[in-house]
Amino acid sequence: MNEIVKKKQIVVIAEHRQGNITPVTGETLSLARELGRILDLETTIIIPGISMENQASHTAGTTGMNVIGIKGEGLELYNCEAYLEALTGLLKTADLHYIILPHTAMGYDLAPRLAVRLKASCITAVEQLSGKGESVTFLRSQWNGKIILEVALLTERKVVTVLPGSWPALDEKPEKPGQVTIIPFESFTKHSKTTGIKEAGRTEFDLTKADVIVAAGRGLRKEENLPVIYELSGIFPKSAVGASRAACDAGWFDYGRQIGITGKTVSPKLYIACGISGSTQHIAGMKGSQMVVAINTDPAASIFGIADYCIVEDLTTFIPCLLEEYGIFSRRQDSE
Repeated sequence: MNEIVKKKQIVVIAEHRQGNITPVTGETLSLARELGRILDLETTIIIPGISMENQASHTAGTTGMNVIGIKGEGLELYNCEAYLEALTGLLKTADLHYIILPHTAMGYDLAPRLAVRLKASCITAVEQLSGKGESVTFLRSQWNGKIILEVALLTERKVVTVLPGSWPALDEKPEKPGQVTIIPFESFTKHSKTTGIKEAGRTEFDLTKADVIVAAGRGLRKEENLPVIYELSGIFPKSAVGASRAACDAGWFDYGRQIGITGKTVSPKLYIACGISGSTQHIAGMKGSQMVVAINTDPAASIFGIADYCIVEDLTTFIPCLLEEYGIFSRRQDSE
């Protein structure tokens, strides 16, 4: 089985959902392509699943990379135990340099376990790549973005996860499609079985299509302060209200409004972050916004590092003042 994956390769573990390769896998392939050019390495894509033949052919055609499909009943839905067995069997004897996954619920669950199995080093949530020749380092945020780590992986094998939004999706037209290989795998999960995936309930709005998003975080402090968020959103056309994971966990919003790695990825014309500290996971979901306004009482909040306008103030003080000024301006406009 080790002959299927050629030596001195980069391997990308693709993520798929409802029969489609996820967009963040395309971003992961962009990092692989950049890394391959620096180190003169080719990339092979691995797709675990049960009916991935069409996915594999399409991916090989659009990327020009070789694709390996691992086919088995236990691989239809992500299950860490099954994926580990399938991938370890294929990769443990291959002389690989890098194994790269998207930093999603699948990626950050699987990557460290796979690193242990393959005796590899591991870095997660990579945001930038730096290096020339054989000297390559990876950059990632730490402590809610307050510091940036530059990490060099010293082992022969390296496992890396890519933070969504850090690289553009791979957009190249290959001269010819890659080769497709499908190999069977007999799953024998002993301790767990994935029986289904339940999506967050759909809501009446679509965050991904909003021109303006007003998002609230832990700085909201209590549910009674929700009206100011909705009032602020209401002054903009094509607007929606979003939230951080902390605000959803507090029960102030349903998870359909969550923005971040485990929520929605958005890129509105205007993003107003209200009481959001700016964790790496949240920023990954909104860093594509054209303009960012951040309101926070902490002048060292990480969200200010990416904001175009930074307002150091309590949101329950600032937003009512803003709404009052807007009301005065609107009345003047009406009178004219």
